[in-house]
Order: sequence, then C-alpha cells, then structure tokens
Amino acid sequence: MAHVNPSIFQSALDRRLRDELLSSEDTQQALRRVAEAPGGFGFVTRRRQLLSNAFKLTRPVAPRVLDALAACKEVLGHEGPVDVFINPDPMLRAAAVYAPPDTPAIVLSSRLLEVFQEAELRFILGHELGHLAFEHFTLPLPATAIAWDEPGRCVSPATALGLYRWNRAAEASADRAGLLCARELEASASVLLARVSGWTSGSVKSELQAAVRHVDALLSDPSARERRSEDEEALGGFRAHAFSPWRVRALAAFSKTRTFLKSAGHYASEEGLSDEEADTLLAWELRELDPSYMEKFEHPELLKLALTSRKLLPVLEQKLQGAPLSERARLVQHLTLQTAPDGVVDNEGFLALRQVAGALSVPSWLIDEALRGASNPLD
Repeated sequence: MAHVNPSIFQSALDRRLRDELLSSEDTQQALRRVAEAPGGFGFVTRRRQLLSNAFKLTRPVAPRVLDALAACKEVLGHEGPVDVFINPDPMLRAAAVYAPPDTPAIVLSSRLLEVFQEAELRFILGHELGHLAFEHFTLPLPATAIAWDEPGRCVSPATALGLYRWNRAAEASADRAGLLCARELEASASVLLARVSGWTSGSVKSELQAAVRHVDALLSDPSARERRSEDEEALGGFRAHAFSPWRVRALAAFSKTRTFLKSAGHYASEEGLSDEEADTLLAWELRELDPSYMEKFEHPELLKLALTSRKLLPVLEQKLQGAPLSERARLVQHLTLQTAPDGVVDNEGFLALRQVAGALSVPSWLIDEALRGASNPLD
C-alpha cells in the first residue's frame, strides 16, 4: 500500500489517540493475541466474510464506479491499487478491508450502487478510502477490545474506553475524506441517514441547519462547552449510528474549514475555520468517551471496581443520584462496553444493564446504542 500523508485532512484527535493506544502495553499485548488467533481473528476473517459472495468490478462492467474511485483517489492523494467488489445485498452497506499482503478492497452492496447518485457514491468511496489511507485497520475492533489472556482481557477498562473513543474519531476522519470527495455537505449527510435507516428520500436540511447553528454557537461562545444540559438533547453524543448528532455536527464543522473550502473550490480568502478549531470541536463532541474522567472521579477506586465487576455498586449508586444526567449516562455506557465490548450480551447481562440504567434514571435506549456501536465499530 503506497504511503499517504494523512495530516492534511485526518483528524488530529484520531491520529493522537491511535498513536497513544498503539504505544500502550496492554494494547500491544491484545494485538499480539489477535495476530496469534487461529484463522486470523482480525481483518483476515473480516475479508473472507465480506468477499465470500462478492464480484470484483471491472471498468467495462462498472465505469461509473471506477471513475468515481479514481476521482476520489486523486482528491485524497491516494496512490496504489484498490479493488472494488459488489455484494448481492438488499441493504445499504459499504466496507473497506485490508489484510496484507492482499490488495486493499472496498466492498459495496448492490442496492447502494442502484440508489446512490454521483456525489453520494463519491462520499461512500472517499469514506472507505479514508479508512485505508489512515490505516485504521491497525487497531481492529472489536477484536482488540475482547482479546483474552490469563487471567482476563488484555486491555484495561480505561484502554477499552479509549479504543471506542478513537473509533469515533476515526469515523469522523473518514467522513472528512468522504466530504472532500463528494464536495456537497447535504449529499454527504444524506448518505449517513440512508446508511442507518435504509431511507434514501429523507430530507436532512433541517438537521444540517441545526448542526450548523450548534457549531456556530460553540465557536462564538466557547464557554457553552462547559455547560451541561439536563434533557434528552444532552444524550445526543451517546448515539452510535451513522446519523448521530455529534457526527453530523463534526461533518458540518469540517465543511467550514479552509481545508474543505479550498478543496471544494469555494476558497477566495482567509475565511473559514482552521483545522485546529474543527479538531477542538470534535474532541468536545467525544468528551463522554474520554477515559481520563476515571482518575478525576470522586471515588476512582469504586468506579474501577464497578467497571471491572461490570455491575453497579450500591455505594456508587447512592453517590451518583444527584450527578448530572450526562455523568450517569456515561457510566451506563461504559458498563455496557465493559460487559459487551463486541456488542454481544446474553439476556441476563442485558437485564442487569437495564437494572443499572433504571437505578440511575437513565434511558434504556442508551444501552442499545452502546451495543450497536460495539458490534459495528467501523461503518
């Protein structure tokens, strides 16, 4: 795979978190266990699953798709071969796979190619190229989070949470690559809605307008980032699907950067956000998955015990009764990720999590969202 310099449009948060995780001892131990697993526990197995019924596209068969891929590669500065496969699938699916020494590949569902127009297709291809360009495959999830070694999982609770925070930053980076290729914010957001709902005729205008207003408010009044809301809107950052509020806002913020404006041909002056400002907003959006809060907690030893035992302790429940909604929601989310880092939980475990959510007066849908994000880490 040819070298691609990701520093131009990759989120700095994505890059920093990835480097920190790769340098940690428990992540390295987990990656060794993944590499040693019979049959290839990571991307080898994923590649086999995705390509088992796939058809490789050629220019005579699919010139529109391969022309769009060539255009995206040029925009992103991506050199080297990338194969494109199509799966006979009625769902809107897309994935990038890379298991060296095989050629990197993008797998698209047949329905996706039937319903997406030019700009939407470029967003999908650019998004998946972003995953390849940024080498997101070096931290396979959920394999790294569930790697097991005596006497238990390789990664600590803090590292597990860090993995899923990095995963969200990685998705934001890939969305940036997709937007650079599509050059249209509305078309890009429409893809995110279609990917999660299967609905290709829904309007995203009002959601985009709300996202832009939110971004503008945070830029004009940075102190707003310190204020916490106590309603359902405060839980938007816990959504794990592609059209999550935080992800739409991150896309809207990047559309205001000089990097995007210049690439899209709208650049006429020094107007626009800096990449650093967009990254600051992204870090704020992903604050609830920052594991450093564990050390700042009033009783960190109780919190670590709760995460390790994967159940709420009575004394911790009592101390959290008056805590902000976002703090209580964060604990439920983290307990869910610790219980089911691959999104798989039995009925007993699920009911136990529901009981914790009820004790803390947190909506139970938050458990479903955490499980969704763990089972489908890279879309």
